[in-house]
Amino acid sequence: MTPRTAMTLALVLSAGIACAPEDGGDPEVGSEEAGAFPTEPPDGPMPETGPAPADYTPTAAGSPSTDIWLGTLVREGGALSIPDLGRATDRDAYDNQPSFLLDGSAILHTAALDRRQTEIMRLAAAPGTEPGASERLTNTEEASEFSALQIPGQDAFSAIHEIRGKQYLWRYGLSGESIGPIFASAEPVGYHAWANEHVVAMFILGSPPTLQVGDALTGEIGIVAESPGRSIHRIPGTEAISFVRKVSDEEWWIERLDPTAGTSERITLTLPGREDYAWTPEGEILMGDDSRLFAWSEGSDWTEVADFSDLGVEGVTRLAVSPDGSRIAIVANRPAD
Repeated sequence: MTPRTAMTLALVLSAGIACAPEDGGDPEVGSEEAGAFPTEPPDGPMPETGPAPADYTPTAAGSPSTDIWLGTLVREGGALSIPDLGRATDRDAYDNQPSFLLDGSAILHTAALDRRQTEIMRLAAAPGTEPGASERLTNTEEASEFSALQIPGQDAFSAIHEIRGKQYLWRYGLSGESIGPIFASAEPVGYHAWANEHVVAMFILGSPPTLQVGDALTGEIGIVAESPGRSIHRIPGTEAISFVRKVSDEEWWIERLDPTAGTSERITLTLPGREDYAWTPEGEILMGDDSRLFAWSEGSDWTEVADFSDLGVEGVTRLAVSPDGSRIAIVANRPAD
């Protein structure tokens, strides 16, 4: 990104960041009391969605068969362990992309109901959750939803809304009702993460893919990086965003992005060939490699936390940690029959 682009993005986003009101003042812009985001996308209007391209294949068609596992993340003397990891979904289909609600009570996840459609599900995250206890939230005839995240400060979540070959960032109530698009011009969105109540980083597919930062209040959007990975996260306790930058086929870095300035700095190399990770509230980064889980922390290299091969866990990819750090969700491939 050029210095001019970084400065422009900084001015755009800093102008949209609202300050907390003094006692007795008006509600903060972006709060639930203020109606959160504009009713219509601020960068709208939405373009018409025509017929799907002739070569369009729904995302669900290529989804692998995966399960979500849940466990307790235990910290003793600085060491992490997961003594009770258990399967939370158990079906020969795609259950993936877990993210914890902000109160930690449940996870949102993506489920492929068939080879045409994915929907957002809710799964209780308390210990002892029975497999298959997911509750379906979205129910769209023509569209698919995936990559759900609760929006900070709202009883709502954002997800990718895929319809006839288009992929927009969309908003839904926590019960699954569609509220509408957040941006009109950001497309096709693949993944995203909220820096705060209204600033979001988005993975935009393309050649190359780009990481773009948008303000849901003003509609301003700017490119901040090229060739990012799919794993984008808010760093706990901050408004910084982390993402994987793929410098080459062999060199992948986790970087820290200042979404206001549009600048980033390197944190650590990923495990070779791995791009999915999650943060703990204490600042560790967790990353899987086949059946094993590793942790990185400032001043230390990657160290093994657990080996789940005895449980039949293999091909660990996506991870999520509850906001209080007590629970972990792990996605793994279902074993071949």
